[in-house]
Amino acid sequence: MKKVLLLVLTLFMAIAIVGCDSAVKEKSNLKVGMALPGAKTDGGWSQVAYTGLVMIQDELGAKISVNENTTPADYERVLRDYAKDGNDIVIGHGFEFSDAALAVGAEYPDTIFIVTSSDVTNNENVGSISNFYEQAGFLKGAFAALMTKTNIVGGVGGLNIPPIANDMKGFEAGAKYINPNVKVLTAILGADDVNQAKEQTLTFIGQGADILMGNANAASQGVYLGAEEKGKYSIASIFAEYEKFDETLIACAPADMSKAIFQTVETIQNGNYEAEFELMGVKQDIIDFTYSPILESQVPDDVKDKMAEIKGKIVSGEIDVLNFIK
Repeated sequence: MKKVLLLVLTLFMAIAIVGCDSAVKEKSNLKVGMALPGAKTDGGWSQVAYTGLVMIQDELGAKISVNENTTPADYERVLRDYAKDGNDIVIGHGFEFSDAALAVGAEYPDTIFIVTSSDVTNNENVGSISNFYEQAGFLKGAFAALMTKTNIVGGVGGLNIPPIANDMKGFEAGAKYINPNVKVLTAILGADDVNQAKEQTLTFIGQGADILMGNANAASQGVYLGAEEKGKYSIASIFAEYEKFDETLIACAPADMSKAIFQTVETIQNGNYEAEFELMGVKQDIIDFTYSPILESQVPDDVKDKMAEIKGKIVSGEIDVLNFIK
């Protein structure tokens, strides 16, 4: 009898080991391809997404691929090549990949396509995730209005796409929420050009702006450089290189797209994903507001308290940012 029990236990252990091994293989077999509009080290939009991709590799055991500096002419080709190569999930990082994802998604129904900063979906195999950019802009605008000494603030955007346009609307609304009389200067360049962004920033400073916000890919660095040149404070979007711009970059409204991307892929891997549009903001702990550890001492306590109050009201629903946008 003991021999029989021993044999049964041995079999169960063998089955368990095989089962665990299969799970590991299944996890490591996940393939994820990502197309970026910029460089994975751009210090902003593309780098945040790449950070999420690396998390997917490290924590989910996936095999990853990335295509940097993807041009509009190559959107469909890159997504299609990833699908052809057997990627389970293909991510187009940015609103601009929406049409390409829908087109290629129709050709490869067994591949899941995710577009960030978009509301596109076919409710089958193409879905999207977007940060609540109006909330991010609102927080930055409120902070700028609380910090300005000239009562003039400025915001510079890169590409003219909905995420940046919505962020700019939120920026103005947040500033006006604090002070209806504050002057808000905004410009969307229509290009991700560092020099253009710097020149626009210098123009706004010449018009009296003393707090500057940048929302772009690499072009955000132009905003920081312009502000630094004139001894003004700047605010980052998505990702802040506080150590690199230690004389100007005082705060940031990080929209943690890396976390949003990771959570979405994890849901897909667990078999619980439904292709849809998902909006993520302060309440979901995707959008936040942070201060430079180098310059934080320059932010008065009453400003910090007010910013914490605004965040709390957004989470509770007392402040619906969309109600303040014209």
